[in-house]
Amino acid sequence: METPKELDFSIDAFSPDTIPMSRLAEYMQQLAALYGSEPAVHFRTVRPGSAILSVLIDTAAVDCVESRLRMVHDASAPDDLKKAYQNLNNMLKADKAIGEVRQTTGGVVLAFPGRDTPIQKTFRVKEAGVLDGVVIRIGGKDNTIPVWLKDGDGTIHKCEANSDMARELIRNYLSTPIRVSGQGDWLRGEDGVWSLEKFRISGWEPLDDVSITDILNAARLAKGNGWNEVDDPIKEHLLIRGSD
Repeated sequence: METPKELDFSIDAFSPDTIPMSRLAEYMQQLAALYGSEPAVHFRTVRPGSAILSVLIDTAAVDCVESRLRMVHDASAPDDLKKAYQNLNNMLKADKAIGEVRQTTGGVVLAFPGRDTPIQKTFRVKEAGVLDGVVIRIGGKDNTIPVWLKDGDGTIHKCEANSDMARELIRNYLSTPIRVSGQGDWLRGEDGVWSLEKFRISGWEPLDDVSITDILNAARLAKGNGWNEVDDPIKEHLLIRGSD
């Protein structure tokens, strides 16, 4: 029988006797998201020497988990992996701790700076841009009307418009997606992540609901383009975009 591989995650600010159970559960939830392959990753124990969360990984999933951990800082890393890493690091920072994922042989697989994370200055910028989404909320009595857009990823953008623009946009309430243009106020937080604070809508246009399949099939019908030579245009399109 093949032996499962063990990985340790250490939190230097705690010991098994001092870490609150609720906080331990939060760390375990984010670790499960970090490692992936959840059916093959099993919690083993919390060992002393700080608080060390030990897991066993089924042999068949070892390569997948290790490959996932190696790509955390790559630009191509999946969003769920980057989010799990950032959540763990933020938790460590809040607990005034640092952390590491280690092999039982002692080699560090992934480090978390936690309390030692460099603090970046916050600042704001104003920039023209566009947002796509469905109007899910609109209304108000002031001259500036709140308009909420929900994009394809489920993110809600809280925008505003004047009364004339709001009257135009209300026709699209809970209807097909639109594209709005305007000026956005962006904030970069201490963690270096940009967030949209406010977006003033100055124009909009409808977005058609033609699928990417129909678009690429139409492109293949045009003479003199390379899409006719591609067996799987959807896959090729995703590769060009850098998507899996």
